[in-house]
Amino acid sequence: MLLFSCTKDSGPYVVYEEIVNEPVNNGGTNEPTIPNPTIYAYTISYNTHVKNMLQLNCVQACHSPQHPKLDLRPQVSYAQLLTDGFSAPYVNSTNPEQSSLYLHLAGVYTLMPQGGPKLSQGKIDTVYTWIAQGALNN
Repeated sequence: MLLFSCTKDSGPYVVYEEIVNEPVNNGGTNEPTIPNPTIYAYTISYNTHVKNMLQLNCVQACHSPQHPKLDLRPQVSYAQLLTDGFSAPYVNSTNPEQSSLYLHLAGVYTLMPQGGPKLSQGKIDTVYTWIAQGALNN
């Protein structure tokens, strides 16, 4: 059992590690409705596009060194997403639509950023494209 709180939360919250995020129940079905992501024709750079987005939308709210599972500060975010994080890898470049990171951003799993507005579809598509392009540390 873990206790944690985000700066935007009124926490602390109790999280049982054996609980897996379940898809959002959408009108009585377990199949959430999400738009098909756009895959951009240009190369998405982790360092230019994705890392900055994580810094602005994820670290400020929760995913800092105090978060028990995933630290998304710029200097550690790539390793946390691919190898070091609690449930890493959070991306699946073979099946991007199955990537935990994408599913959280799209709202299939617990919507991230939690307690904040959903990212624009363009930002979600940027992350999806980066994953589909191989989730390179470029």
